[in-house]
Amino acid sequence: MNVVPHNRAAERAIIGSILIDPQSYALMAARLAPDDFYDSVNGRIWRAAGIVSKSGKEIDSITLTDADKEISPTYLSECRSETPSSINIESYVSVVEKAALYRKMLEAALTISQVAYSQPESVDESLDRAQSAVYALTKKRGKKSAVSAAGAADQVIRRLDYLAANGHDAGIPTGIAELDALLSGWQNSDLVIVAARPSVGKTAFAVGSARHAAERYGKKVAIFSLEMSAQSIGTRLLAGLSGVPVQEILRGKVSGSSWVKLATGVAKMLRLGITIDDTPTLTPAELRSRARQLKAEAGLDLILVDYLQLIVPDRVSKDANRVVEVAEISRALKALARELNVPVIALSQLSRASEHREGGEPRLADLRDSGAIEQDADIVLMLWRQSDGGVVMKVAKHRNGPTGEVNLDWHPATVEFK
Repeated sequence: MNVVPHNRAAERAIIGSILIDPQSYALMAARLAPDDFYDSVNGRIWRAAGIVSKSGKEIDSITLTDADKEISPTYLSECRSETPSSINIESYVSVVEKAALYRKMLEAALTISQVAYSQPESVDESLDRAQSAVYALTKKRGKKSAVSAAGAADQVIRRLDYLAANGHDAGIPTGIAELDALLSGWQNSDLVIVAARPSVGKTAFAVGSARHAAERYGKKVAIFSLEMSAQSIGTRLLAGLSGVPVQEILRGKVSGSSWVKLATGVAKMLRLGITIDDTPTLTPAELRSRARQLKAEAGLDLILVDYLQLIVPDRVSKDANRVVEVAEISRALKALARELNVPVIALSQLSRASEHREGGEPRLADLRDSGAIEQDADIVLMLWRQSDGGVVMKVAKHRNGPTGEVNLDWHPATVEFK
């Protein structure tokens, strides 16, 4: 008969260790969660220890039982007397961590088997649920241990050195200095919406920003292009890297000097950590699956989706409400940003309302198909072309900072903003 992985002796030794040396809890707090303990009593004690620690009090039998009235003082005394020393707490924690991971593997396997036995109609949704269960394990496995004060100080100094050298916050630079001054770059777990009417330049801006992040800062970028082919995106990237006009590349009429620039551009392009997926009919589940795979195999720092309204809902119904569908897609993109802890930049169409407005300036209400886009987004950027031909970008929503406007410098030859 198979036994669920656990080690009660190691769990009791951890409890005994933090009673012998209360400081040892702080060293191990980041490595264990209450549900990592097989015995729920030990989990309750670990949770109470966290409450006591956050209150600034020292961990002992009295403070633990005061934090949770159901904890037995006799049980605490037994754990302490059974533990010879707190010096081996790290070893005890490793044993409990390992057993907890194996239990979670069994839970993931059960989830996957239940999905398979139920045989849902959507295979993509089923694969997404299975992959989510496995990905949760890898996130748990990669959890960092506690950092000492010296380690934290080192991280602060490294960040200050980075800021002094680069002149911007630790977010991924957008490629537009004035925009970085407002946003401090693309921030992890943020959903960024870049909205505009057709042919204003939202794809050009986003692709240029992705290239900037990969070329200048070595970031790994995934471009999910549901509208343009990988070749079209590649042409724009090559034009930006080489300085050779897009029309010369498209027509094949490249002059002698331009060939040298193209060769240099191709060499740079080969070093870019950019992956282009031009599948025209992606569902949120498929997009998540492919992004997770890229993150696991080669790392991933930034996701670009062009564009939101072209994503196909996981479940398509003849009676489907488009507003509801777009809301589900928007929520899925925000969930993806949080799950992978990377910025997700999603392009979006605007309604025609802004075209009939004096000056043509768009508003948040012009976001096409759903108000949920505005609600889910951390940042909403809106582009519009003025009567003189210039393009303005408005930071219409910024959950964690200021809003404002930036005039973009359009370079039609290489189809990019600078």
